[in-house]
Amino acid sequence: VIMESMSAAKMTRHGNMKKLTPFLDSISTKGYYFENIYTAGIHTFNGVFSTLFSFPAIYRQNPMKESTMFRYNGIGNTLRKNGYSTTYFTTHDGQFDNIEGFLRANDFENIITLADYPAEKVKTTLGVPDDYMFEFSMPVLDGLAEEGKPFFVAFMTASDHGPFYLPEYYKPRNSEIRDQMVEYADWSLRKLLTLSAQKSWFENTLFVFVADHGAPINAVYDIPLDYHHSPLIFYSPAIISEPALFSQFGGQIDVFPTIMGVLNQSYINNTLGINLLKEKRPYIYFNHEDKFGVINDDYLLILKQDGEKALFRYRLKDKKDYKDELLDMVKDMEDYTLSDLQVFQYLMKSETRYVN
Repeated sequence: VIMESMSAAKMTRHGNMKKLTPFLDSISTKGYYFENIYTAGIHTFNGVFSTLFSFPAIYRQNPMKESTMFRYNGIGNTLRKNGYSTTYFTTHDGQFDNIEGFLRANDFENIITLADYPAEKVKTTLGVPDDYMFEFSMPVLDGLAEEGKPFFVAFMTASDHGPFYLPEYYKPRNSEIRDQMVEYADWSLRKLLTLSAQKSWFENTLFVFVADHGAPINAVYDIPLDYHHSPLIFYSPAIISEPALFSQFGGQIDVFPTIMGVLNQSYINNTLGINLLKEKRPYIYFNHEDKFGVINDDYLLILKQDGEKALFRYRLKDKKDYKDELLDMVKDMEDYTLSDLQVFQYLMKSETRYVN
């Protein structure tokens, strides 16, 4: 489940006192929780591409709208090779960001979009409310299960994005509309699990929750870290018997390899992602329009497209620039990031991004 704008800063466990996400907070203690995960960019297309295909965001490029429709060894391609069916649900128009065309070209068999929902359920330009998408999905998932093979389904939620629509049957606790929409989005996720728990396929299903991007809640630096800091939850009572907290740094690009690690299935990994259960990164990097952020336990390096750099002790919200005092660290963080980006750009021009 790729959750619209679900910054980690909206969760109680990350310091939010408004109790906006009781469901996410509760399941984050019952599965695998990764507390230092960052989204590749600040747009939905960044989140979908990087989560499903394990490649980073580069400035304002949108790989799903390139004139040449490239194929990638993402999770759809990999799981189809392993006998899975592959389905993607969105609340709205499949032409948005060319999501339908791109995913069909990359081994997603079924794309459920605005055209598939009853007209009376469409409430805004973003289509149907999140909880209705989950409700609508249940007979679809039942049908996939009846086909006798495992299924992979990706959901892209939308309700925590304007224009806001709060269903009359949901009663929020908070008074501000933005807070109400976070509450509703969280409640909708609970509905997905509640409906799924009644199904025969529930015990054999792994649920993964990650944001497409966060929200600029507290902007201390040129890159608001809340815009990138995302929850990452792996939940399955039958599969994950011992809950665990993981503090290493990672990103959306690591979701696919980590899923394959939990499933314990072999696969070709020619992406830039790693299995967070077995590997660790020294840093994670992310794109914020004309700049990149690179982060570790203590420092945030900002690399601007014009070559300007700055290094901050972000845990302390310190605005002093330490780049001249820690030149070796700046070079290591920069080299790590630019090397990965160069590899991605090479793969974009190379057939090795896709292996039959």
